[in-house]
Amino acid sequence: METIHLNDGANLIQQLHRGNQAAFDALFRMFHPALCFFARRLASGLPKGQAEEIVQDAFLKLWQRRTNFSDLSAIKAFLYIATRNACLNYIEKEQVRSRRHEQYLHSVDEVEDAVVEEIIYAEVLREVSQAIDTLPEQCRRIIKMAYEEGLTPKEIAQVLNISISTVNNQKSRGVSLLKKRLSGNGFTFLLFFL
Repeated sequence: METIHLNDGANLIQQLHRGNQAAFDALFRMFHPALCFFARRLASGLPKGQAEEIVQDAFLKLWQRRTNFSDLSAIKAFLYIATRNACLNYIEKEQVRSRRHEQYLHSVDEVEDAVVEEIIYAEVLREVSQAIDTLPEQCRRIIKMAYEEGLTPKEIAQVLNISISTVNNQKSRGVSLLKKRLSGNGFTFLLFFL
């Protein structure tokens, strides 16, 4: 295997153009440590393994374009630019991933809040419905017509063929009985609909 001297830049470039692995290895040893340091500094928080992977990708690109370089300074510039661009891409992807993660967490919180609200709403409805079922018959029918069907006292009076004052009296009696049987939330909910 041929020995490549780093101080003979022209020969190194010539051997690289020919696809000489020893020339490539010499360039790798020359620039790899500095490029890894550069990548970790540029993208703070970049794991060591990720920095090395970025630098290896830069060297792969160098190998693929090895005939395009005329001197060591062009190779050096190419390696630093390729490493910089890959680091910036990594940073951008991490920011996007972080934003998506935050959006996901926010949406999960919103969904869970909505689910909890729906559970509370369903439980209050259940409580109100059970409490209404315990009322005396005429009182229960009037409260159900007002609460479940949304009928006015006048409409209830017409359907049941009773006076509006009887409807209002039974409704007041029902509300009074329900106030004793319902929790604060259940009673507030019932009053909202009555």
